[in-house]
Amino acid sequence: MLEGGYRDGEMERAETFLNGFDRLVVVAPHPDDDVLGCGGLLAASAAAGLEAVVLYVTDGSASHVGSTTYPPARLREVREREARDALAALGVAPEPRFLRVPDGTVAELGDAGAARVVDAIAGAIADAVRVPVRPLLVGPWLRDHHADHTAVAALVRRAHAERPAATLLEYAVWLDELGAAGDRPQPGEAFEIVLDVDAHVAAKTRALAEHRSQLGELITDAESGFVLPPQVIASAGRGYERFLQIL
Repeated sequence: MLEGGYRDGEMERAETFLNGFDRLVVVAPHPDDDVLGCGGLLAASAAAGLEAVVLYVTDGSASHVGSTTYPPARLREVREREARDALAALGVAPEPRFLRVPDGTVAELGDAGAARVVDAIAGAIADAVRVPVRPLLVGPWLRDHHADHTAVAALVRRAHAERPAATLLEYAVWLDELGAAGDRPQPGEAFEIVLDVDAHVAAKTRALAEHRSQLGELITDAESGFVLPPQVIASAGRGYERFLQIL
């Protein structure tokens, strides 16, 4: 038994796991969450010739508050360019989809704006449905200890309920860093899937390096500037990725 209520999952090569899926749909709360949470899986999909579509929900424009050189509109452009360059480093060719919800304002289920995000995710899933092969949908863990992540996770689950032909996996970015015991999967709640992405660590590292704005390398005049913690960066450099499949 793994800590926090995870069930044991034997490690499997990412390419092997991807057999049987015709498309990978990844939903990222912010530009860079896709690399941190499932960059190895994305690189494996590219290596296997599997089409991958990435949807970025927020525009990431609130990561550096008060910067005069990078006000929100310019920062949004930077974050989108970084996202594209990171995907290129992973070998992912299709153009990503930017939903451009203002950073920090993801709607809760039932609130105005939620339906647009759900429809976009469900539409990406529907594009992939070619019976009998199923699309793989990957989004954030429901209790990933970040308001945007938890809100996006709920929207992903709603989209999956509308398109149940997809297999849904969830990844955590902040759970180990900031999560409390109650944020972790509880016994009987989820099955852990561990994928071997060791062959793609170098590509994942290159992809993360493209997110210079989040690494403290670009913006120096913000009143409040976000920088990825070393522990999160180190976790992204592991040769495996952990996902949760809800039971």
